Amino acid sequence: MPTSNPHTSPTPTQDLATTPTAQLVPANSSAPGFRGFAARRPIAALLIMVFSIGYPLMAVVVLAVNRVIPGYQLIDRLPIPPDELSGLLLTVVALLPAALYVTWAADGRDGLRQLRRRVTRWRFGVGWWLFVLTALPLLTVGAGLVLGDTLQPVDPVAFLLAQVPLLLINLLLVNLWEETAWAGVMQTRLERRHNLFAAAFLTAIPFGFAHWPLAFLGDVTPLSAVLALVGYILLGALLRPLAALSMRGARDSVLAFALLHSVFNRSNNDNGIAATLLDGDAYRVAIVTVLPVLTLAAALVLRHQLGPSYRRQLDRMATTDQPRLTHTHTEETR
Repeated sequence: MPTSNPHTSPTPTQDLATTPTAQLVPANSSAPGFRGFAARRPIAALLIMVFSIGYPLMAVVVLAVNRVIPGYQLIDRLPIPPDELSGLLLTVVALLPAALYVTWAADGRDGLRQLRRRVTRWRFGVGWWLFVLTALPLLTVGAGLVLGDTLQPVDPVAFLLAQVPLLLINLLLVNLWEETAWAGVMQTRLERRHNLFAAAFLTAIPFGFAHWPLAFLGDVTPLSAVLALVGYILLGALLRPLAALSMRGARDSVLAFALLHSVFNRSNNDNGIAATLLDGDAYRVAIVTVLPVLTLAAALVLRHQLGPSYRRQLDRMATTDQPRLTHTHTEETR
């Protein structure tokens, strides 16, 4: 398990906890129209934009796939399945533009620059890189074996050549920009008022609703639709705390959050890591049991960094943007 060393230092002799609270560009609450509303209520504005844009786009795919409207043959010719097409439309046309607009309205250009730095921040500890990339698939495969699955013979080179490109495609086309909105904007702002777990659970609710249209791409009943919604929300509630802990350990890197999201997808999918290495379906239960175990382990390592006061330190780190790190628990234990 990686160790925690997440604070930046504004000067060699002055630690972050003693620095005056740094602020982003003040919200332009006096701006007219929706920009002013977004400045005053950025989370509400984000959700309004995401669902008012994303749901109609996803509905077009759902209706076409179910042959209610024309377009099924066009969708069928595309190189990606309808669920991935829906997710891509939601991310590129709704989530990412909404995240950028709300950040600009609330925090100005400085806020956009800080968000960009978090999305592209790859310089964090080797231990956290290993944790994000390997902990979930390794423990999922191990737990799957304990639960009754058996190992399948696999060509290691072919395995890597199949899984690594799919991981990068998931990350670079969807998960990185999806988490720019959910983690970089909504969850981060909630963390300023709530502890990390409460912020993650609150974000899991709209996260689940955003995925809900995917349940309507096949045969659906009222009961199956409700169960699918509950499943999406619960899955978000299991995944998002672990990813948020990884983001904290990785110097507030949204990239680390999104990468863990992609690793989860590759560990869980029908053509993913566990499905390729194991003969059986126990890995689907295994990954659900592994998530809370990893979350507990990461929370113990970061136990002094879970509250809103530490989020404020991370915000100050963003404004100073200094690479040098120091370790202090002053702010959290004060």
